[in-house]
This record gives sequence, structure tokens and C-alpha cells, in this order.
Amino acid sequence: MSYVVLGSITTAADTVSAAQKDITLQNEARLNTAITISGVSWTGQVDGTHDYLHFHITNNGSEIISNFNATDVYVAISGDAPVKYTFDAASSPGGHGNFGSRTWAYDSISTENINPGMLDPGEVMYIYIYDFSNVHPNYMVGATTSKGASAFFTA
Repeated sequence: MSYVVLGSITTAADTVSAAQKDITLQNEARLNTAITISGVSWTGQVDGTHDYLHFHITNNGSEIISNFNATDVYVAISGDAPVKYTFDAASSPGGHGNFGSRTWAYDSISTENINPGMLDPGEVMYIYIYDFSNVHPNYMVGATTSKGASAFFTA
């Protein structure tokens, strides 16, 4: 009987230890992830019908950023509540997918040599929001990655 109890305790301890290790690794990745936003600009009707909001996200951390589906972009115009934009994989990189409502896509990533389709440390992602015509002199652009890193640009 004591062998059964001891075996159960050992299994429970191993499970708790593995969970703690996973949480520690996630927290370490979060701490080593850092981004900045720059180069924010608005381009009116490039293709004759649609406006674009462009900006750059630079990976300043030491972790690779890869889960763009979980990366949210926010734009707030002149004190209004921020509007959330989600990733449009069909339009990235530089594709011409669905251009869904309230979506963002990326045109390219600089120096795509090591991990194509991922934002490695030191790389810059060139992002655009398609059909963005609500430009005002006062606005804020923000982004939050899947690992919890955030950056904001205010003009």
C-alpha cells in the first residue's frame, strides 16, 4: 500500500515541477521580448481607391516573435477609443488577400535570412492597415505581441 501512495506522490510532484518549469520559461520569454514602433505614415489612395496606414515594428529583444495571429494592433484617433486590428495572413507578406475589415498585414521583414516569416531580434517588420481613411493629426498606434510585449507611437 505504501508503494502506491509513494508512487502517486512522486507522479504529482513531477507534474507540478513540469508545470512550474513551463511557467518559468514563458515568463523568461516575456521578459526577453521587446518591440518599438516607428515610421508611422499615412498614404492616400495608392491604388486609386484605398488609403493605407504604414508603420514599422522592430524586434529589440532577444526572443523571436512568430505568432502574428496573436499580435494585436491598435489605432486610436484623436481621443477616441482604440480600434483593434487582427492579423490578415492571406495578405502577408505583401500578398493581396481578403483585406478583411479591421485587419493588419505586413509587406516584408528586413534581412529575412534566418527564420523566414518570423521577426528575429534586430529585424524590422513593415506593416500596413489597408483601407484606412480615418486620419487625424492626433493619433496613437500600438501593438501587443503574443508574448506580452507592447509598444506605442503617439503623434
